[in-house]
Amino acid sequence: MNKVTSIIRVAIVLALSSFALLFLFGEELDENLMVWMLHFLFDKGLALIAIMIVARLYKLWSKTDSWFIAYEEWCKKGEDAPNLICLKNNEG
Repeated sequence: MNKVTSIIRVAIVLALSSFALLFLFGEELDENLMVWMLHFLFDKGLALIAIMIVARLYKLWSKTDSWFIAYEEWCKKGEDAPNLICLKNNEG
């Protein structure tokens, strides 16, 4: 049951992130300026709300869900390890 819950949570975060990116980078094609502006504000507002929801859910679930905790540890491990390509370029 724990794996199923983790998969559902990851799917929710990915779906909301995809929704946010779609609405954030979407292009309005209306010819009327007023309609274009309303669609623009509505779409970007929805994207902002989705980004805020993803951030809150991630912050909440990264404390309790084992998959999010493992992802956090993996990211911290990557931050602590030096980048070998950059070290090679700086030596020569």
